[in-house]
Amino acid sequence: MARDPVLDPSGLARATERLAALVPGYSGYKAREAAREEDRAIREAVSRGLGLAIGRLERALKRSIRSLPPDAVEEADTVLRALGRHRDRIRFAPGGYASLFSRKAIQESTLEALVTLDASLWASLEALDRAAAAWDEASRQEPSEWPGEAVTRALYALEETLDERESLLRS
Repeated sequence: MARDPVLDPSGLARATERLAALVPGYSGYKAREAAREEDRAIREAVSRGLGLAIGRLERALKRSIRSLPPDAVEEADTVLRALGRHRDRIRFAPGGYASLFSRKAIQESTLEALVTLDASLWASLEALDRAAAAWDEASRQEPSEWPGEAVTRALYALEETLDERESLLRS
């Protein structure tokens, strides 16, 4: 039995999309929705990667804790807690949506700026992950010292980008 083209789900979706394209403003809405989806995907990837880096740092700290001076252990703990907070900030960051009755719509240029800032988050994550992986690997052979400077630098870069992202959405 042949399928009725009107009831075919893929054909119906295509027909609906063609009809919606005739509505004024719909193409801009779709472009903004694609940018929001890209923003969400990058933030999810950064959040997952940050979780992996935190896990590496915690593992290395557990292996090296007895050989580290108390101030280095305290600094590592403080940095790990801050990284956990930033992971939540990234995971639950606003996605560039305006409420239904908002006076100002989120423009596509703002969404593109968010995606660019999220890419900066990715670069900061890579620097943090390199430091975490090096410390994790070194601590497997023998207890090693806390790479505080590299980790703290990456933490500050994450904070700076997140603050810039939040101020962009507030403006």
